[in-house]
Amino acid sequence: MQPSHRSSLVKYAIRDVVLEAKKEEAKGKKVIYLNIGDPAAYDFSPPQCIVDATKEALDGPYKGYAFSLGEPKLREEIGKIENCSSDNVFVTAGLSEGIDHAMKILLDPGDSILLPNPTYPLYSTKAQVLFAQPLYYGCKDGWIPDPDEVRKKLDDATKAIVIINPNNPTGAVYPYNLLKELADIAAEYKLTIIADEVYDHVIFDDVEMHKMKDIAKDCVVFSGNSLSKNFLYPGARIGYMAIHNDVEGGFKDAFTRLCNQRLSVNWEFQFGAIAAYKNGFDFLKPSLDKLRRRRDVICKRIDEIPGLSIFPPQAALYGFVKVDGYNGTDWEFVYDLLRTEGVLVVPGSAFYKENKNELYFRTTLLPDDETLETAMNKLEKFMRERIV
Repeated sequence: MQPSHRSSLVKYAIRDVVLEAKKEEAKGKKVIYLNIGDPAAYDFSPPQCIVDATKEALDGPYKGYAFSLGEPKLREEIGKIENCSSDNVFVTAGLSEGIDHAMKILLDPGDSILLPNPTYPLYSTKAQVLFAQPLYYGCKDGWIPDPDEVRKKLDDATKAIVIINPNNPTGAVYPYNLLKELADIAAEYKLTIIADEVYDHVIFDDVEMHKMKDIAKDCVVFSGNSLSKNFLYPGARIGYMAIHNDVEGGFKDAFTRLCNQRLSVNWEFQFGAIAAYKNGFDFLKPSLDKLRRRRDVICKRIDEIPGLSIFPPQAALYGFVKVDGYNGTDWEFVYDLLRTEGVLVVPGSAFYKENKNELYFRTTLLPDDETLETAMNKLEKFMRERIV
């Protein structure tokens, strides 16, 4: 017996690179991990209200299976945020499970789905595992999607378009006119929109965040979010999908079936999520101030290093860095940097597809000042020794 072909299609570079880092650590090398957006790994903490509500729930009568679709009180709170009936809200194990359910509902083998380029790699992997075809639409200056590219890339088998705003890995925040044009394209071609807005409150600059549910009124919108980034609590594994404009209810029924078969999401942390949404996002301000300052430091240092450049991210937890003059692939770059300097980043091709002549890597913006300074010094030394 051999593992299934489907399982061989699963790739997730953000975690896969850690295996090589662990090998280096086993040899005695100290590794600085810049590969993953985990606030808890640095000096960030979720609001105390989540912790307190979860502890209280642990002492309560919540020892059995939770409701398959999510704790009703949490669905009600999310419904207020999403401006929809709680019947159209589904609580998931992080947004990742919500993405998995949405793509299973939308795609059959042979279908295609439009993804931004760059894109979060989970979407590419999920499409391939479902034997569907990912189609990548490109961006203009500042990593803003190009609607003409969207029209060129879609085909008769296209069922949906993914819009990641704010974007991971680039940190771009999309303007209203662009989102309206994408909504119009979706309506014209009867596409469902997956609106991944998991960083919608992690915004550094004076830019306005526009929600697709408020713009796209003539097509179905799957609106996804979680506690992981906006509330700095990825370990809680509480996310959701809210379905908008599902007039006939078919998508809601399908999502219900998928939630039923996975049984339930951790009940206690759902009460933590209720507290989070009731208390709101004001607690984020000190964290955003730190992230903004660290973003500025990273961008300044990168612009001073030969061969590196970056478009300053406006949001999210990452910088997408372009590399010129390195003699090798992005994977070779990542492992070379790891083995010589002990700095771990993610190869750009995990996000940036069909652009083999351009070399990028993604770094997180999260490290504390001392770690950041050390990492940037090591990166500068690495580039000065290798620039062609």
